[in-house]
Amino acid sequence: MGVTNAIIVPFYKGIIRDFDSPVALLGFVDNSIFEGDIYDIQKGNWDINSKWELDKKYNTIICTRCAYFAKDPEDFIIRCYDSLNVDGKLYVDWGVGDHWRFKNFKVGWVKGGEQEFAYGKENYLWSMVWDESFLLNNQYKMFEKEIEKIGYDNLKNAIFEEVPTVLDYGFIKKYFDITYTILTIVKPHLQMYVFIKGMKK
Repeated sequence: MGVTNAIIVPFYKGIIRDFDSPVALLGFVDNSIFEGDIYDIQKGNWDINSKWELDKKYNTIICTRCAYFAKDPEDFIIRCYDSLNVDGKLYVDWGVGDHWRFKNFKVGWVKGGEQEFAYGKENYLWSMVWDESFLLNNQYKMFEKEIEKIGYDNLKNAIFEEVPTVLDYGFIKKYFDITYTILTIVKPHLQMYVFIKGMKK
């Protein structure tokens, strides 16, 4: 998972409460946080960048700290939609900020000729979600203020410059009734997550 578990795991448990079985856990390697069917590249049974299909339809899909590995986040959203039963629920987040395995800070995933990866050098990070309303969010403003201290002058510009694929929040609205919450973590590493809760239309 990551070095910010002490902060983000309680956040997930607090915000992911209203869900129904069966549950698919995309990008999870165990049931230590939530109970459900595990799908993960490390388990060899799911690759976010493949033409994946789940073993069955689910009432809930939970995918945390994983969606930014999607090269084609629109395809990812459609596949989640297709994998859910009527009124199924999707919990997913995208993040930006320091990825602790790398020395040089990036807001996004590509900077200075280096692209961030995890769990193997071919498993790159690719995407982020964006909506103009983020600009008014206090957690967004906090993150932007913190990155100014390390040389960034505009968070939105940094996202669009350093993230290869930026998913329009409005695209998700075509398939789900959604709301979002932004969480900024300052220590031990500077990160910002956009957490989305959606119900299948």
